[in-house]
Amino acid sequence: MSGDELRSWVRDQVTRYGLVQHRYQGFAETLHAILARAASELAPLAIVQTRAKSIPSFAGKILRKRGESPDPVNQFTDLCGGRVIARTRSEVDALARYIEDHFEIDWENSVDTSERLRPAEFGYRSVHYIVSCRRDVDYGVTVPDDHFGLEAEVQLRTLTEHAYSDFVHDLTYKGSFPLPLPWLRQLAGAAATLEEVDGVFARIEQGLREYATSFGAYLDPDQMREEMARLDIVREHDPENPALASRMAQLAITLGEWQPAIDILAPFVADEVESTPQPVLRDLGVALCRRHRDRPTGDEYRRGQRYLELAAAPEHGDVEAMCSHGATWSGLDDARARDVYRSAFELDPADPTALGSYLELELPRDPALLASIRPLLRRGIARARAHVEVGINLPGAHFDHGLFRLMLDEPYESLDAYARAIRTSSAAFGIEAALGSLGRLAEVLGHLPGFEWARRLLSLGLACRFPSADAAALVEATATPDTAPLRAPVVIVAGGTDPRVEDDMQGYAGLLERGFSRYRGTVVSGGTSQGISGVVAQLGTSAGDRLRTVGYLPELVPADASPDARYDELRQTSGHGFSPLEPLQSWADVVASGHAPGSVRVVGVNGGRIAGTEYRMALALGATVGLVADSGREAGRLFADDDWASADNLVRLPADAETIAAFVGPGPRSLPDEIRATVALGVHDAYRQARTAERAAADPALSPWDLLEPDLRESNRRQADHIADKLARIGCAVVAADAPGEPAQLTADEIEDLAEMEHGRWVAERLLAGWTWGEERDLANRTSPYLVSWADLPDEIREYDRETVRNIPALLGTVGLSIRRQPSATSGRG
Repeated sequence: MSGDELRSWVRDQVTRYGLVQHRYQGFAETLHAILARAASELAPLAIVQTRAKSIPSFAGKILRKRGESPDPVNQFTDLCGGRVIARTRSEVDALARYIEDHFEIDWENSVDTSERLRPAEFGYRSVHYIVSCRRDVDYGVTVPDDHFGLEAEVQLRTLTEHAYSDFVHDLTYKGSFPLPLPWLRQLAGAAATLEEVDGVFARIEQGLREYATSFGAYLDPDQMREEMARLDIVREHDPENPALASRMAQLAITLGEWQPAIDILAPFVADEVESTPQPVLRDLGVALCRRHRDRPTGDEYRRGQRYLELAAAPEHGDVEAMCSHGATWSGLDDARARDVYRSAFELDPADPTALGSYLELELPRDPALLASIRPLLRRGIARARAHVEVGINLPGAHFDHGLFRLMLDEPYESLDAYARAIRTSSAAFGIEAALGSLGRLAEVLGHLPGFEWARRLLSLGLACRFPSADAAALVEATATPDTAPLRAPVVIVAGGTDPRVEDDMQGYAGLLERGFSRYRGTVVSGGTSQGISGVVAQLGTSAGDRLRTVGYLPELVPADASPDARYDELRQTSGHGFSPLEPLQSWADVVASGHAPGSVRVVGVNGGRIAGTEYRMALALGATVGLVADSGREAGRLFADDDWASADNLVRLPADAETIAAFVGPGPRSLPDEIRATVALGVHDAYRQARTAERAAADPALSPWDLLEPDLRESNRRQADHIADKLARIGCAVVAADAPGEPAQLTADEIEDLAEMEHGRWVAERLLAGWTWGEERDLANRTSPYLVSWADLPDEIREYDRETVRNIPALLGTVGLSIRRQPSATSGRG
């Protein structure tokens, strides 16, 4: 074709296109409305662009393509074009499914450019569809009759793909010259980097999606209720927002408050149920089935199942909804439940909930499967741990982790995971479900030693965290029979008993003897003569009736250990050799004796695998655990674990007898209630007088007694108890000011002795309030360099404690009390 012929041909084609361009401009507007409506549901922040090809662009393209398209007006498929730029690959995939479901696709001319890239190649990636509207589809917008039959090219890209395309595609595709090879190499490297960025975004997006469905699991119950209250205020101004309602409902579900979740979500169910937002159906279905689980054949339970069935439809790809749906059939129709779980498992075999639920019903039918699924269990554990790292699916991820470790016959790791699950549970149903799982797997896993350990721990967790008559009955059934209740208060002492650390443990004997020198109550430990257990036995021999020691031993004690007859009482488990059964048994007896876990103190020194498990169990059940600093092994390992180290009931005790004494407490109070209240009031008034000048008036600790917060009142009462404890140490007592006899005068030696006690009290109080040692005193971060033993305290700081002791007579005098020496008492250390 000559130059004149080519010019004439182009002029003719441009004229013909000009006659129909207005139709494509109208089609572009219709297409924009359709795509924007779809994006608002599937990719809310996506950028939607449409346009009809301009005359200059048409002219340029027909020149480039003249050998391929002799009749471009009728052959070009991109005279109308649309582009949707989404944030992530998953949004692109969702939009692609919408395009394929709602348009007629010219598959021969449509292309996913990523499929054209060779394995070692990176470059321009996008999904291109050649589409035309279908008359049988309701797009939610009006499509004029003359738009049917017109074709448009629709491109779907992520932001990173668009960044690459916008810069590169115009240069390499539309450019008038080829790019030099060095630049092409650099562009290929940029494409590889952007592809990796897309992958990172996709992985984070998946995590955020799971995080959103776990909304609230990373908050404590009080924080959840505060968040619900805030969201409720916002909802007044946005009552039609289903996402906001779902967030509130998820918090209620996490708390096990089913009816509030139902009330929040029910208004969002559409007349045509299938058009209800999927998260609403999923969460409402869960709440309905949990609320009415005692009537599984009733209408409300069935309605919940129906909602979950819709939410679990394969097109949603929601494994959580599928597992929740399966759970509603478990025990009612196990075959149906198994089918649902299998679908979830096939969709994502490494999903912990899907894997655990599927195996729970499949293993009883085929126990031999257990031997072949170890790699799959490892993958499930890896996924569960990844969930834990970012705080999603809690406590479910811990429960799944515990079950998988149990299946792998790794009982100590299983107990650790279950303990973490109990600690992070905000409602009883998770623990109940875990116990139910073990019940269904008893025939398959019951022979494993860790099975009974896990079952007992979960029963204790249920009774301690969410008390009920049924939970208490589970624990009472495992308590040591025919024994008297353990006398309050109760302190558990655990630690190293291995022969390799025997000498080290004996080095703590003096520390513990002084630390328990004023304690009155029960001390529970291991029951042998070895290590810390032997040290506890020795405590009892010198304490008389003040202290009762109870030791726990397996039925078959190993040959390298010996029961210690110095214990006041030895109790047995069914164990063959030492195991977590002993601490589990002691906790069963504690709970059966009526003691709240929060009233129990645990003192730990060093320790191996069993002691480490005992520390974790105690933390999970709600006891306060104090581990002696730098004592080594499991005591140190616990502080190296960020998850456990952050527990507010774990404290690092300095190797200081008075701090340990203050931590375990003296036992039953010695002050009558009336005198205790009077001394507490005097303590508070003295504090206000000393601190008002240097603290802001808004400090709640400076409020008048009648307005003082309950925990601050109790702190003053504990200080009153400690004053009585100090005075008893030197043979004195608190009496009325007009009592017979001369007021006692404290000697210099007594002041020094009681100042050391005061420092121990102060350290224990700070540790229990969440303070930790730090090089600088920092009120905001609760760190102090003075949380150390008396021996390590600078003398100028000791003087504060001495002054506190010197002021005791004057403080008591302000409330009409005084000090008298007791005739039969002996001054000095106990």
